Amino acid sequence: MIGRIIDGYEIVDSKGSGSFGSVYVCIKNNCKFAMKIFNSFYVASEFSKGDDNRVTREIQALKIVSHPNVVSYVDEGSFSENNIDFMYVVMDYADGEDLEKYLKKRSFSVEEAMKVFNELLAGISAIHNANIVHRDLKPANIFIKDDMTVKVLDFGLSKLIDFTSITSTGAEIGSPLYMSPEQISDSKNIDYRSDYYALGVILFEIICKQNPYGNVHSRHELYNKIINEPPLSIRQFVPTIPNNIDNLIRHLLEKSNYNRPNNLSEIEEYLQAKTPDFSKSESETFMPTFFLRTWNEKKVVDEFLKDGNKIESYIFPINHQNLQKNLLKIIIDSREDLIIDPATMRLAYDSYTEVKGLMELPYAPTGLNRLELDDLSTLSAKRGYVKSVVDAQLQCNPTYVVSPFHVSNNSNLVKIKSMLEENWFSLDIKLLYETKDYLTSINCSLPLVCGLCVKTDILTAKTERDYFLNVVTALPCDLYWIYVDCIDYSSNPSQLFNYANALLTIQSSTKKPVIAGRVNTFGLILLAFGLYGFESGASRFESFYEDLYKTTGDPYNMYVNYYFPELLKNVPVERKNPAKIISLLSSATGETIKCNCPYCINKRPEELANDALAKKHFLFRRHEEINDIRSISSSKERVSYIEASVNNAIKYYQALKPVFKPDDYSYLKVWHKVIDELKKVWIK
Repeated sequence: MIGRIIDGYEIVDSKGSGSFGSVYVCIKNNCKFAMKIFNSFYVASEFSKGDDNRVTREIQALKIVSHPNVVSYVDEGSFSENNIDFMYVVMDYADGEDLEKYLKKRSFSVEEAMKVFNELLAGISAIHNANIVHRDLKPANIFIKDDMTVKVLDFGLSKLIDFTSITSTGAEIGSPLYMSPEQISDSKNIDYRSDYYALGVILFEIICKQNPYGNVHSRHELYNKIINEPPLSIRQFVPTIPNNIDNLIRHLLEKSNYNRPNNLSEIEEYLQAKTPDFSKSESETFMPTFFLRTWNEKKVVDEFLKDGNKIESYIFPINHQNLQKNLLKIIIDSREDLIIDPATMRLAYDSYTEVKGLMELPYAPTGLNRLELDDLSTLSAKRGYVKSVVDAQLQCNPTYVVSPFHVSNNSNLVKIKSMLEENWFSLDIKLLYETKDYLTSINCSLPLVCGLCVKTDILTAKTERDYFLNVVTALPCDLYWIYVDCIDYSSNPSQLFNYANALLTIQSSTKKPVIAGRVNTFGLILLAFGLYGFESGASRFESFYEDLYKTTGDPYNMYVNYYFPELLKNVPVERKNPAKIISLLSSATGETIKCNCPYCINKRPEELANDALAKKHFLFRRHEEINDIRSISSSKERVSYIEASVNNAIKYYQALKPVFKPDDYSYLKVWHKVIDELKKVWIK
C-alpha cells in the first residue's frame, strides 16, 4: 500500500496490522493523518446488510465526537484493489507515543498520574456522551503527545472489530488485562461502565507500573482472576496513596458494573476527595412516598380530599380515562404527582378484548388479536407504538411519562439473558430508548419513567439477576417503576430478600428513585431501608401476578378489606357476614387496636364492613405510616422502627386466637428473616 494514493491521501508509512486490517500514515494537503483500512471480508459481510449496517452506523457516530482529548475522525471512504472492495477511515495523526511505550521509559508521580487520568476521563466522557462505548481502552490506545496532552485512540472502531486492536508489542496478555468481568463472560451485553473498569486498571498501572492481578501466566488464569478474585490493593505498591484515589480505584474495579460509578459526576466526587460510600449512601432528604393506584373511587377520593386530607401521588390506569373522567379530573386538579399507567402489559393477553377501555386505546392491537413480539419487530413499528403510547399519556396531563412495558417473559420461561431472539425484556429496553428519543424530538421535558416487569425467578437466580441489574442500571431514565411477579404474603425469604435487594441496589447505584409496583405492606419495609416509594390500591391491588391479565374478574367483590396497621395487613371481611371483624374487635386485644381515625371512631364493628369507609380509613392510616417513617432521620432507626412493628404484629396475632391461626401471620416471620438479611447489606 505504501506509495498508493487513495482519494487524495498518499500512504507513506505502515504503523501495524491486526485481524481487521491495517493502519497507515498518510498525507493530504501537506497534513499528516492516520488511515485504517478494513479487512475486505468484514466489510463485505456488514455491507451485505444494506445501509443499516454497523460500519456505517458507527462511523457516523464517531464523527460527532469533538474533544481535545480524543483523536478526531475526519473522513471515510472505500476503494477497490484487485477486484476486492475495501473501506477506510481517516483520523488525525498524533505526534508522540502511546502510554504503553511511555510507561516503559519513565514513571509518573501520583500528581502526574492524576493529570493523565483527568484528561483521559475527559476524553472518555466525550465519547460516552456520543452514546459510544470504547470497549478496548488500554495504554496502547492512549496517546501522550509531545506537549503531554492525552489523546484517546480507537474508540468505536474497536466495537466494530470485536475487541481486536493493533498492539505495538504483541504481548501474551495484552488487551485482556483491561477487560471487565462482563466483557469476558458476556461480551454482547456491556455498557460504558466496562470502560470505567478499564480506567481503574489503567489508573492503577500509571501510578505504580503494576497491574491489579499481579503475575499471571496465561490468559485463562487472568480471566479467572478478573471474574472471581479481588484485585490487589494499590497500597501494596504505594502505601502513601491518597485515600480518595485508593477508594476510586477500588470502586472502578468492582466485579459487577452496577457497583461501579454510574456517571462522570460520581467519579469526580472521588477526585474532589469527598470519598462517598455509594453502596449505602443516605439520601440528603428522605421522602418516602406511597402511590395510590386508583380504581372506581371518584367519590372516595373526592370526599377524602374535601375532608382536608391529602393524597400525594397517584397511578391512574389509562384504560379508565373514559369511564372515570371525573376521577381523573379530581387528580389533575389536585396538582399532585401523577403517573399514567399505559396498560401496555395487558395487551399481550387475550383477556384485554373483554375490557372496553383497553380496546379503545389507540395502540391496542387490531382485529381482536393480542400484542405479539412480531408486531413490533421493525424500527418503524416500535417508533409508532412509542409515539402512540406517549401521546395518549400526555393527553392526561401526567407528572411523568412512562415508556411502554410488558411482562418480561409472558410465558413459563424464566430467563431474560442470552436469548438469540428478541424477548419482551429486550424489547422494553429498546422501547425505553425510543421513548427518550421521542420526548426529545417533541421538546417534552417531563421525567421519563422506566417501567419493567419480571418474574421473581429472575431475581433469585444470580446469573439472571446480575444481568438484569447490569442492564437496568445503565438506562437513560429519571425514575424506575418495577413490577415483580409475584411478591405477596406467601413469598418466601429468598424471593423477598432478592426482590428488596435488587430494587435497593438499582436506586443506590443510579441515584434515581425506584417505585415498587403493586406491593403489600412489605412496601413499608422497603421504605425503611431507603426505597423511594411503593404502589398499591386503597386496601386492594396489593400484589402483581401475571395471571391477573388472563382474567377480567374481580376476586375481591365478596369482601371488604379493612386495614389494621398493627397487624401490617388488610383483613378481608365478608360484606354480608362481618362476623370476623366483630369477633376480632370484641376481644381485649381487639380493643387496643381499634381504630379511632375520623372514619372509624364511634363506629360499630359491623359498620366497618363498608367499602367506602374502609378505603378512606386505609388512606388515612397509610398517610400516617408514611409520615412516621419520614420523621425518622437515619436508616438504622427506621429499620429498628419497622422491625419493632413486625414483632408487635406477631404478638397481636398470637393474642387474637382463635380469630387467627399461626398460618395467618407466617408472613411476618418471613419478613423478620428478610429484615435481618437486608440489615447485613444496607445498614452500616
